[in-house]
Amino acid sequence: MTRILRAAAVLALLGAGLAACDGGRNNKSVEVTPPPPPPAATRLEDQFGVGFGAAFRASNNTDPRDPAEGDLVPVSFTTDPVPIPES
Repeated sequence: MTRILRAAAVLALLGAGLAACDGGRNNKSVEVTPPPPPPAATRLEDQFGVGFGAAFRASNNTDPRDPAEGDLVPVSFTTDPVPIPES
């Protein structure tokens, strides 16, 4: 019984080894796909709310606009602070 199991194991290993070989023909081409582009970086002023960025980028000569619902993100003490660059 042991001899039969050993012979079957040896044959299985030899079969797996032969199946892994391609006979020395390495003509396979590998298609290289470029990585996807990184996501667009959001502007710092757009992180504070939907309408905040548009109002922040408005020119100095535009009429002031009334704040709307969603212009500012509510303050949450559990989120990480937004780093503001010194420029």
